[in-house]
Amino acid sequence: MKLRKIYEMVVSTGIEADPRGKKEVQKALKRTKKKYEDLKEDEKEFFDTETLTNPYADTRILYGTGDEEIGAALVGIDMEMGEILLADRLSSKGKKIDLVIAHHPEGKAYANFYEVMHMQAGILNRFGVPINVAEGLLEGRIKEVERSVSPANHTRAADMAGLLDMPFMCAHTPADNMVTRFLQTTFDKKKPDTLGDVVKILKDIPEYREAARNNAGPRILIGSNERSAGKIFVDMTGGT
Repeated sequence: MKLRKIYEMVVSTGIEADPRGKKEVQKALKRTKKKYEDLKEDEKEFFDTETLTNPYADTRILYGTGDEEIGAALVGIDMEMGEILLADRLSSKGKKIDLVIAHHPEGKAYANFYEVMHMQAGILNRFGVPINVAEGLLEGRIKEVERSVSPANHTRAADMAGLLDMPFMCAHTPADNMVTRFLQTTFDKKKPDTLGDVVKILKDIPEYREAARNNAGPRILIGSNERSAGKIFVDMTGGT
């Protein structure tokens, strides 16, 4: 499969699973298109045209034309300089790696990833929070995250991928959307009574069970096993 096809599949799958609903995502894309069309010609040079079809600023091809044929990929949560070097080393030892896929954003996707935080207002709205209240809650935090990201050396890993000619991409919010849908569907179906039941359901999922074995499993931060679960709201959206 070509790199561009993988990227487009990630984005389309993320849209299908978006907790705001597909219609809201399409509305957001239309607003972005209108914003682009209203720009002056000299301003369009700096506009990220990927946003016209991809609503997730934290998901991008970071190095590669998109035409590369991908047979094997090295995938992980944080894929940075060391992991890209690992992919190149594995290839040199005969385990051919054609692509590195990171979950957490790198490069230009990291520089602008705070933009995805706006979708949290839409998610909260679907659970009953008035949209103006949700947007007000997030506005200050988004600016805070934007300022904290601004001085970072964003392109180190992407630059290394370019020097080693290693295709590199990241898939952040689309992956979060898939986890959100899976967990929300699970809890809606099983209807746990207590917080202890919630944790037990999570520990029955292989990935959470493995995390628990490594002392990084699910835990209750506020409350106790006996407390009622009530209505369950799952949100994996990153940024804060």
